[in-house]
Amino acid sequence: MLHSAGNASLWVAKIMNTRRQMEKKNIFKNEIDKPSIFQFILRMIPKLIFLAVTVIIVLPLLPIYWLGCLVWVRPPNVPYLQQLLRYLKHTWTVSPENPILPFFGRVWLSLSLFHFYIGSPIRGIAWLLDELLYGRLLNKISIHKPFFVISAGRSGSTQITRYIEEDQRLVAPTILQCMFPYLWLWRLVSNTIGRIINPEKVREMIKSAMPAELWERHELDPFKADTFDGAFLSFHFHRFSLYLGPEVAKEDFNMANIAPYDEQIKKNDFVRLVDRLARKAIYFSGAPAEWESRRFYLKGHFLFAAQSLCERYQDAYFLTVIREPVSRIRSGINYMRVNPPDPVLGPVPWSWLTDTLIHTEVFYGKVEQKWFTQETNGHRSVIRFTEFVDDLESSMKRIYKDYFNSDELPPHIPTNHSPRERKHYTVNRTLSELGVDEGALKNKLSDYIDWCQSV
Repeated sequence: MLHSAGNASLWVAKIMNTRRQMEKKNIFKNEIDKPSIFQFILRMIPKLIFLAVTVIIVLPLLPIYWLGCLVWVRPPNVPYLQQLLRYLKHTWTVSPENPILPFFGRVWLSLSLFHFYIGSPIRGIAWLLDELLYGRLLNKISIHKPFFVISAGRSGSTQITRYIEEDQRLVAPTILQCMFPYLWLWRLVSNTIGRIINPEKVREMIKSAMPAELWERHELDPFKADTFDGAFLSFHFHRFSLYLGPEVAKEDFNMANIAPYDEQIKKNDFVRLVDRLARKAIYFSGAPAEWESRRFYLKGHFLFAAQSLCERYQDAYFLTVIREPVSRIRSGINYMRVNPPDPVLGPVPWSWLTDTLIHTEVFYGKVEQKWFTQETNGHRSVIRFTEFVDDLESSMKRIYKDYFNSDELPPHIPTNHSPRERKHYTVNRTLSELGVDEGALKNKLSDYIDWCQSV
């Protein structure tokens, strides 16, 4: 969920550099790095060089980008100046504790924010190029009965997606396509590099570069559908919020909340991004004669956009997987801890993650229960995690009955789960070790727990 995306070279470089950074430093310490003056200078020099190079590249492109925005519309994958200013203000005014955010961390974050914003016109031009080449054709594609899995983190929704996305009636963009939502790029890569590099080789390269501790908890496949939030957050500044302390992260890294300053992004831009991605994915899936028979599929935790998507697509199908929240929250904290960290700041401190996720997951649970039990437009279904684990066939039959109105499962859907090792994690702190009162947490989520356990 935190994999950053800018342009392809920067994203791949970060992925491939993760293991080297982990080997250089102990990423599991519970503090923001505090380098010496000499280390500070050494780390700033390449950062400033990359920033300067980006400025040199982007300046000649700005007139093209601005003209494209006038001809079409502002790309939804480009951050706003107001976002940059708000995050810069947070960087120099927040005062998180246990640990504190040191001066070096504030300087590094400021440069990272500037670098990300300055490079954003490149992503904008990449988006606008699709409008130039395919805009009229994309506008003719209709989206009917889209399938959205909107579920809390660590709930089992990825495993359900692995089964469902194989259905040929559905079009599920891969995580790479979500992070680089440019139809021209998909076609270019598939007809050039894609003919040379074996997909299995790409998987092996990414696996070898990712932290082994992360791989224990999430089997990332770049050519499969995955959590869309990772792509969306990487287009804007929200992914930086975790490094600004829990008070900022509770608002900005909250998948069920829309703050007043985020309405344009989480309501309008998000839906525009999803709508265009759906049309591009359908276009890319086959010949025009097949477009009408294809339905769009997307998975994530974007509960903040559920109502907006429901209003946009009156015939949409929404599915959630609900899991007993205490074990899910514990898994989520450990999972976020082993995500690829900032190469200089290291991983987000345990205390910040714990404080943030306890708040956001309690909030998410309450919103999720309310939204999925409302009797309004849009078909909404709930699968319980225990039901999904213990009786896969019945769970999948219910989904196919609700969505496809079919009593039979297609051949690709298994009736039993393949054995998987989900124990003995290298990094696996308990809630008590994280300082969480489990009883108090259960009291906060008592209604949600009853919902998870109901028949």
